[in-house]
Amino acid sequence: MKKKRLHGLFFNAVLALTLISLVPFVFIGIHLTRVNSRILQHEIFQKQQIVAGRLASVVQSYLTHTSQYFSVFIDLHTDFGGHAFLNKQDLEYLRGKDPAVTYLSALNNEGQEIFSSGNLAATQGYSSLIPAMLNTCVTRQENFLGQVYFVPGRGWFIPLAFPIYDSLEDRHSVSGMLVAELGLAELGRLLAQTYPLEMEAFVAGPDNQVVSYNGAPAGMADTASPDLRQSVRELQQQLGGKPVGEVIASNKRKWLAAVADLALPGWKVYVAQPSNITSKLVFESTLHSVWDVLRILLIMFLFILGVSYWVIVPITRPLERLRKAALLLRESDVIIRRSDVDIPNNEIGDLAEVFVEMAEVLHYRREELLRAQRQLAHANQDLEKRVEERTYALKEASAKLVQKERLAAIGQMASIISHEIRNPLAVITNAARLIKICVQSPEPRVVKQFSIIEEEVKQANNIISEVLGYARTRDLILSVTEVNSYVHDILATYPFASTVKIKENLSAESVRVKIDVEEIKQAIRNLISNAVEAMQQKGTLTVGVQVGRRAVCISIADTGPGISSEIRHKIFSPFFTTKARGTGLGLAVVGKAISRHHGKIYIASKPGEGTCFKIYLRIYRRPGDTSYGTTC
Repeated sequence: MKKKRLHGLFFNAVLALTLISLVPFVFIGIHLTRVNSRILQHEIFQKQQIVAGRLASVVQSYLTHTSQYFSVFIDLHTDFGGHAFLNKQDLEYLRGKDPAVTYLSALNNEGQEIFSSGNLAATQGYSSLIPAMLNTCVTRQENFLGQVYFVPGRGWFIPLAFPIYDSLEDRHSVSGMLVAELGLAELGRLLAQTYPLEMEAFVAGPDNQVVSYNGAPAGMADTASPDLRQSVRELQQQLGGKPVGEVIASNKRKWLAAVADLALPGWKVYVAQPSNITSKLVFESTLHSVWDVLRILLIMFLFILGVSYWVIVPITRPLERLRKAALLLRESDVIIRRSDVDIPNNEIGDLAEVFVEMAEVLHYRREELLRAQRQLAHANQDLEKRVEERTYALKEASAKLVQKERLAAIGQMASIISHEIRNPLAVITNAARLIKICVQSPEPRVVKQFSIIEEEVKQANNIISEVLGYARTRDLILSVTEVNSYVHDILATYPFASTVKIKENLSAESVRVKIDVEEIKQAIRNLISNAVEAMQQKGTLTVGVQVGRRAVCISIADTGPGISSEIRHKIFSPFFTTKARGTGLGLAVVGKAISRHHGKIYIASKPGEGTCFKIYLRIYRRPGDTSYGTTC
């Protein structure tokens, strides 16, 4: 009897399959780690750009708001002040309204000071800036914005100058200038509230002078730190004109940095983070998935053993039986010479040694091999079916993940846009109210213009609210609701025009649904609003309820022009609209609400005959309830 060989087919198969499985696994893991690092670095750059832009926007908004404050005061004084030029009382009043204004001065159009109020923080005054102020305010008739400077013990200041016109109708005649010295302590507090905790941020001038940085007391730098100036100099030199990039500091540390320009010439905002943050994130995520990797390796090893056992053992076991049978036959009268057969030193050689003696049983052994092949094919079919099922599930999960990421991106974009747009809208509203308060007995056309301003601001705020409403997703608040009364209450509270005829076709049978009442209500109101607009505030609106066996159908039909087949499949897409003014989110909100309730919505429309939207919601049943209705 021969001893078992460790270099047999089974052990070789296990070793080969193990190597074949582990080598791609290792290379794919290394590749995915590098890809994840690049993706994380790109996301960090994007986040840094957003933060830098937000800080630059804070500075821009503060300076714009302050400039508008002075410009509006000068315009109001020009029309309603009661005297031709600013006087000292006007300067005292204006300085008392804003504590940040430390000094005000009224100059004629030749640069000679007439009145002043407050104490000048600048040690050398503004005599050197008067030519530039006259050129900007008198010659070019624009607002003057000077360079920021630091006064020890008092903080940072910026000089401003604004033209004073003889009248608002004649803006070609400048009678003088209003010069202001503005303290930037409030800007420092705004920046301190905006700075991110996990990033280093600097606001620097053209000579690398650091005005503000993350962690500074009250947001503004008290003294010029050499280390900070060196850091800003390295960022400026290595970034050059690029908005983002990797910077190597003098201490050999690597940083990921982004830059944004300010309204002041040569002033920039820098945002930086250590470059090793990407490797830390990848390492942490890898540590969190150690058990997953071990499970995968264990499953892989068991799979290799199973495949090796399933494929190799059915071959080696019959060979061993054939060898034993040959030994038994060799004891009979049959004589086989070794010189007649080439015998290699493996299992196939054993088969060759007893081939002659086993001729009569070859057919039987062949049937066993065919049966093993059929079993293997059946196992392969089952495996392919499981792979297809898992692939389909993975595609669905990937689609949902992509949709969630798109909604998160839209939500982030909507939040930024709403923040950046609502601030100017608030400034417009406040300015309009201030003008309205200051105007005594305004003319009808002025009142009309105020109404137009308020209506347009309201329309802009409504658009922002629609975008935010679509982008933000809250958890459903489900409650059991009776459908007929729910639809009736929606129609009763909707502000229909008197020219619209309402027709209710409610069901005679009472059914309940489990829904988020406010979300479905908003969807139905959006459909009603679209129907009324399609009918141009005249026609017949038919709202019906039809009960089926498992679902209830809520239909909204109008007598408008209908929807063409070319755009019917696009109407539920976000931001798609055929209106002159609109966000294109009304029907997108409807589709999102119905999808979140696992319902269905269908459209029936013919050009010239109107449109009917049908919403299908699952009927809610308690234990013991009978079936509702027959069809839907």
